[in-house]
Amino acid sequence: MTTASEFVQAFVGRFPVLRPDYDDHVEDMGELLPHVIFGIGEGFTDRIVNAYLQEDDSLDWRSVLEFFDEYFDRGDRDVDEVLVTSFLDMLPWPNQPGHGLVDQLPKRLRSRLDLLRPAA
Repeated sequence: MTTASEFVQAFVGRFPVLRPDYDDHVEDMGELLPHVIFGIGEGFTDRIVNAYLQEDDSLDWRSVLEFFDEYFDRGDRDVDEVLVTSFLDMLPWPNQPGHGLVDQLPKRLRSRLDLLRPAA
């Protein structure tokens, strides 16, 4: 079983461009808070959307989605909660910049997003 903290640490290990954000977060919060580092303004989710919009070319958003797909729905409830509530649910809605990223989600992530937003 992978914990949410282990998942975030593996994510930062795979995408070292995010290390300064991770270090700042831990310093500011005093500990790693996986949902916060992903979902609260200028978090990892925003960085991923900005990479998709080509505003942050230091982060390979396609590889990020592949990484998430590897970890999603493996029976690690804490990891899935971070990915669903602090990544998928934070993605742009239709008519918002970056919404096209939704169409790039791997099948399982897209299916879960469609359950969250059935009318979108």
